[in-house]
Amino acid sequence: MRKFISFSLAWMFLAVIVTIAQSSTTAPTVPITGVVQSFSGDTLAVKPATSPAVWVTIPPDLHVDRAALKPGADVSVEAHWADVCYVATQVKVGK
Repeated sequence: MRKFISFSLAWMFLAVIVTIAQSSTTAPTVPITGVVQSFSGDTLAVKPATSPAVWVTIPPDLHVDRAALKPGADVSVEAHWADVCYVATQVKVGK
């Protein structure tokens, strides 16, 4: 019984550590540069020249000229990975 309790406590401790590590907001940002494929709601689809499209969530409080995010527009995004998607920290739209 003592081994079971020790194992259970160790398992719970490990689960807490993994959860904290995955939800950390200190993930490094990555540059994503390409052409806007679509923009709907808070989701921006960017097609880099050498890779498949990347979907980025744009937080509502991030100042972005959302009217300029039209298909075909050049865009440069700084984003970090958060749980299940990229989240933008900066968006620049080319002219």
